[in-house]
Amino acid sequence: MIKTFSLIALFLFQSWLIASPVFASVMITDDIYFHEQWYLQKIQVPLAWQTTTGSNDVIVAVLDTGFDLNHPDLEENKWINTDEVPDNGIDDDGNGFVDDREGWDFVEDDHTPEPTIGETYDEGAVSHGTVIAGIIGAATNNQKGIAGINWHVKLMNVRILDNMGVGNSNTAREGIKYAVKNGAKVINLSFTGFNDDPELESVIQAANAAGALIVAAVGNTEGGGVNVDDTPIYPACDGHGQADNGIIGVASTDKTDTKSTFSNYGATCTDISAPGEDILSTVYQNSARAPFAKGFYQDSWSGTSMAAPMVAGSAALLYAANPRLTPPQIKNVLRLSADPVQVTGPASGKMGAGRLNIASALKLAALLYPPEAVPGSLVKLSCAPLADVNDPCKAVYFYASDGKRHAFPNDKVFFTWFADFSSVKEVSQDFLSTLALGKNVTYHSGTKLVKFQSVSTVFAVEAKGVLRAVGSEAIAAELYGADWGKKVDDISDVFFGNYTFGLKINAASEYSVEGAKALVNGLDQNF
Repeated sequence: MIKTFSLIALFLFQSWLIASPVFASVMITDDIYFHEQWYLQKIQVPLAWQTTTGSNDVIVAVLDTGFDLNHPDLEENKWINTDEVPDNGIDDDGNGFVDDREGWDFVEDDHTPEPTIGETYDEGAVSHGTVIAGIIGAATNNQKGIAGINWHVKLMNVRILDNMGVGNSNTAREGIKYAVKNGAKVINLSFTGFNDDPELESVIQAANAAGALIVAAVGNTEGGGVNVDDTPIYPACDGHGQADNGIIGVASTDKTDTKSTFSNYGATCTDISAPGEDILSTVYQNSARAPFAKGFYQDSWSGTSMAAPMVAGSAALLYAANPRLTPPQIKNVLRLSADPVQVTGPASGKMGAGRLNIASALKLAALLYPPEAVPGSLVKLSCAPLADVNDPCKAVYFYASDGKRHAFPNDKVFFTWFADFSSVKEVSQDFLSTLALGKNVTYHSGTKLVKFQSVSTVFAVEAKGVLRAVGSEAIAAELYGADWGKKVDDISDVFFGNYTFGLKINAASEYSVEGAKALVNGLDQNF
């Protein structure tokens, strides 16, 4: 059964943005338009960043009109199917899609999931997917346009709506199945239809069972919105009336936490509200087409389409902080931690649990569903009595803010960062397996001189594992003292690839031991 869906944003093109200076006193990140993103402060994103800035292991699928694959604020965080060789005409990973390196276009059935501008298009619809993607995960602290809710995330591009913003339940079903099959943890659906499709409902339930959280907008209606209990909107109302339909339905609020006049509402399909008015985000850019050649950013976007990715992006932060959370647990903490919404009249009590507050949600999740360890922790498996020294349980890892576990190759490296093993936490194999293996930890800059076993060159260490050859023994003595030779550690040649090489130190003035130490205040800064 195929049903029609359409976009639900209110496209208010009031101003294109030109880069202008931002004063440091009002900045938390160095993104040019950060100070204009009022919604980040409203839902407490900067405070949430003190807990996590996201993880590249969390994939958020954007099922929409496709987003700009070359946008300067999205390129860094777009999902790449690394198992697929680009443009070789072969389905390398065997997932049923040829050359789907950057996602899939279910409208045109090809591997380029971004708008294809023909004679007929809606300007707002073309940019819609790019707007959604930017809210969730525009690259942050990169001295460019905006800050995404997630600094680190992977945005999966799945095009299911055409250039007029129209699609159907068949492309929605296939898009959801594609997203789940390729590892999406969160799926954003900022479109609506008026007809139920039991097949789509089944696909959503299967996605939920597979561990994917579905976030859907409840829609807009001029003149005050409609009660979706009486006039159900899909897919947000798929399975409505069930104890948990596996979907987070999102309504829209304004800058004063008041219900947006256009937002739909309802007691059963609306789970939470989020900012959805006057939203600044990324937009589709095409210098060959006048309507899309004005800039990369635009404000005044309004609609529950914009509110939904606020929740999807926040869910991604929750997954980054605790990868073992389940969709029902995410939904529970988002609802329980919400702030009050101001609403009167027929929508009273029907805007969900309140307005999204991601900082409170992260704190509550840590209390209700405490992870075995948090980013910044030292972790290892527990060992059986008399375990062999080479047993994998002996390995110690740093659980970094990128969501990965980084191994210490030996005790020598460990003790340049930590005084002892007292802070190492034992975790289960199940938990450890949720943390992707990252790079090996390298020596703390400034603490030691090092050399590889197969060569005689002695190196000083800088941040992020950069080695600089010391030009002479005299320079080494001037930097590290007459007993500098006792401060040289041998590194096995197998760890050669952990390091990169900088400029040779030809004079002691070219390297500062204390300066190198001060450059890295914590291990997270070394990656």
